[in-house]
Amino acid sequence: MSKSRKDSNNTGLIVEYEDIFRCPICSMQMKMVNLKSLICTNHHCFDVSKQGYVNMLTRGLKTKYDKRMFVSRKIIFRSGFFEPLMEKISQRIMNEIKIKKERIRILDAGCGEGSYLSGIKNRIFQNTANDLLGVGVDISKEGISMAAKEYPDNIWCVADIAKFPFESKQFNFVLNILSPSNYSEFQRVLSDDGLIIKVVPESNYLQELRQIFYAKTGKEYYSNDKTVELFKKNLVLLDIQRLQYRVPMDSTLLEHLVYMTPLSWGTTTEVMQKVLRMNLSEITVDIAILLGK
Repeated sequence: MSKSRKDSNNTGLIVEYEDIFRCPICSMQMKMVNLKSLICTNHHCFDVSKQGYVNMLTRGLKTKYDKRMFVSRKIIFRSGFFEPLMEKISQRIMNEIKIKKERIRILDAGCGEGSYLSGIKNRIFQNTANDLLGVGVDISKEGISMAAKEYPDNIWCVADIAKFPFESKQFNFVLNILSPSNYSEFQRVLSDDGLIIKVVPESNYLQELRQIFYAKTGKEYYSNDKTVELFKKNLVLLDIQRLQYRVPMDSTLLEHLVYMTPLSWGTTTEVMQKVLRMNLSEITVDIAILLGK
């Protein structure tokens, strides 16, 4: 978010930052043409939607994330469920940029409907003199469409994290929050002194739901050991911060939480109804923030 361009819309930002893009088909430079399309030097064309995002997928990718899930996720986010997490990540980024004077670019890989990126960026914007650019990428058109409508002061792209439509070394920070990773691409688009911030569940994350959804399956107890090891294998691990807290629940919030979490995927109607009838007063959030270079 530029201090002089707080009201910029998505299309205007794409024009301003067209130099960060590269063609996902041939990797050539791209230009914004007639405020309508990103076109590379080999004439591959990707149109800007009426909502202001760009669909840069080169092939169809299946996803289980639907509009209902993203609506629930937005409601959960606005309830304050992830406020402590947003505060931790924002503070870490602000600590990093205190000594930087240049424009800061943040990429959210697997951004969903955009709440994490927007929430983090707004916190930073209120506490720094740096110009900020937020870019969100997700394979879900539903999620990106919602993000572009709700948060027009960012760039949003439907794209595959296995092949980012961006030039190398464009971002100071890559966020990857409760989402799959592609470390080779993360490292490619990260600046030389950049930081990768990945958020993963810890053993007690949503344990009240896990105990019912995964009862008698051997998955009642979760370990992120393999995920952390993969992170350490690909990056220099600078720090791991564990964040634990409990969130008050009511029946309405619980329903949205159930629909936003992959824990409910593939469950039976009977189990789903059992969870929704639970008289939960609180639920556990237990996550780890991994910092790498």
